[in-house]
Amino acid sequence: MTALSAMLDELMGKNRNAAPNDKTNEIHWSDEEICKHFLCGFCPAELFTNTRSDLGTCNKVHDEKTKQAYQASSRYMKSGYEEDFLRFLQQCWQDVERRIRRNHQRLQLSEEKTQKVQQAPPTGAEHDEKIAMLNDKITGMLENIERLGGEGEVEQAQSMMKLCDQLKEEREALQNQKGGVMDPFTVQEKQMEVCEVCGAFLIVGDAQTRVDDHLMGKQHMGYAKIKATIADLKEKLQKASVTSMAERKRIHETANDPHPVIE
Repeated sequence: MTALSAMLDELMGKNRNAAPNDKTNEIHWSDEEICKHFLCGFCPAELFTNTRSDLGTCNKVHDEKTKQAYQASSRYMKSGYEEDFLRFLQQCWQDVERRIRRNHQRLQLSEEKTQKVQQAPPTGAEHDEKIAMLNDKITGMLENIERLGGEGEVEQAQSMMKLCDQLKEEREALQNQKGGVMDPFTVQEKQMEVCEVCGAFLIVGDAQTRVDDHLMGKQHMGYAKIKATIADLKEKLQKASVTSMAERKRIHETANDPHPVIE
């Protein structure tokens, strides 16, 4: 009920149950209970619900009328809320950049291992040992995929499934080896890449429907929104700073003018 109440409060206002003639305590955008991130555009906690990037629940009030009142006030862009919002978004973006770098490293290691297998096919006992190791890895990954699916981590489960499919193909290639020589036409290794927005693993040249599913996923859309908002917010803050400096200069010059012009 808490989530439903919060959603109704956001859509209809905190005093949605009050009668038309009832006196209500109107909230102000500067109140402690108001989510200042929401006033600046959106609350990041709402972007990644039930994903691996879930930021938890925001306990502050999200009210559209209060946001409009703030953005129409003389204190808009002057209360420090936007600076705090920008810092938080930059922290979120730094987190996903670390994930992107880490997944690039994982992908590079995987490609190097694949190249070694292709260049020096295993013999006898080594061949069987590698297949057994792949079986163990695949089994472990399938268990993790099932667990992630049960926890609602659909996107992470899909990314892990792609890696699992790659291991299955590597196992199939080993099983199809004859005389210690790999037939290059037996299996074609799927080339993987890392999404530069959210860090997910993608198959190069994948079906458009799967690409669209990824682009419309919560994590990709959430980080794309964060990236765009950071750029937009930096520009707005820079313009606001220039305007503020010009205003302070004008006031200073007027205060020091012995014969100010009164319009």
